[in-house]
Amino acid sequence: MIKENELPDGWKNVKLEKLCFVKGGKRIPKGDTFSHTKTSRAYLRVTDMIKKSINTSSLKYISEEVYNKIQKYIISKDDVYITIAGTIGLSGTIPPELDGTSLTENAAKLVIKDDKVLDKTYLAYILDSVSCQLQIKQRTNAVGVPKLAIFRIETIEIPVPPLPIQKKIVAILEKTEKLREWRKEADALTDDFLKSVFQDMFGEKNKFDEAKLGEVTKIISGSTPSTSKEEYWGGDIDWIAPAELIDGDNYYYFETKKKITKKGLKSCSSTLFPKETVMLTTRAPIGKVAIAGKDMCSNQGFKNLIPSDRINPIYLYFWLLLKKRYLNSLGRGVTFKEISKTIVSNIEIPLPPISLQNKFASIVEKVEDMRNSQKQSRQEIDNLFNALMQKAFKGELVG
Repeated sequence: MIKENELPDGWKNVKLEKLCFVKGGKRIPKGDTFSHTKTSRAYLRVTDMIKKSINTSSLKYISEEVYNKIQKYIISKDDVYITIAGTIGLSGTIPPELDGTSLTENAAKLVIKDDKVLDKTYLAYILDSVSCQLQIKQRTNAVGVPKLAIFRIETIEIPVPPLPIQKKIVAILEKTEKLREWRKEADALTDDFLKSVFQDMFGEKNKFDEAKLGEVTKIISGSTPSTSKEEYWGGDIDWIAPAELIDGDNYYYFETKKKITKKGLKSCSSTLFPKETVMLTTRAPIGKVAIAGKDMCSNQGFKNLIPSDRINPIYLYFWLLLKKRYLNSLGRGVTFKEISKTIVSNIEIPLPPISLQNKFASIVEKVEDMRNSQKQSRQEIDNLFNALMQKAFKGELVG
């Protein structure tokens, strides 16, 4: 937090309790459930909360009867939310169409006392700043499920400039935020383009001979060394888990978050597989795909497909990527679904001429170069946004 004497003229550091009423949400009463159909009463969960706003794509709804039981715990379009349990410190505003929506007990609402003193969007942005996130972290009880008590939120201090300055800061940050959204849209269009090209070249209208995956790849399962043995971890062998695969990220993975030692590799009878191996998650969840950019190994959540000279790894990657629903239908199990090595081996895949597969791979490589440029651009925009945030709340962005 910037010291008071270092702030520009007209700015003050003020505790949230002086600016807002902080009030909690409410869980659905015991015995009641979400409605199976859409009603006029939405119920906001933490999973619906994205930075600065609400993701309305998977909202849950409650009946009028349930709403009446918890109607004191609604959030207004004039309020700001902040998450206070599990995921801590996400903040944002409420779209007008969700005015008066019921609020989860895992979030709190900040009811601004005087909108001539504090702008709600400025408040949402400042809560996401480095200094406020540090204060939030310091006030979070990290034992068990992380929780941020309402009375601790009230003690958070924020820099408050005159209202016209707040609105100027918001306008600049919103423009930069828009640039970030456009870059994400460009990334999504790139992915859609490649999927479209794949369908044109290899879709159902094109008839090719088929082969079983076990005939055109060597399939290797993964495993995990004992986590209680320190000597098995922290080595120089890359070891990947399904949680590391991010949808929309690069196809190739060159580095893993965790590494194991040679002892660890030997202890669990795991096998190193070479670069260009296609890694398919076959449990928790099924259907994520990536390509190894170097020699590595994996945990038991993968079946790793080492391509023969009859199949191009990029062709195989995209075929699996577009068959996620089919792959999930093959899952077996009660506690959680899993695809066995035998099932994977027997999956039949169209096998176009290798020259055609290689042609598609060449297109992908060219697009991948463009994706890398986009990724660099995205990083530059993120850096710009973070720099503007820092300057804005020090009073260095606008006068």
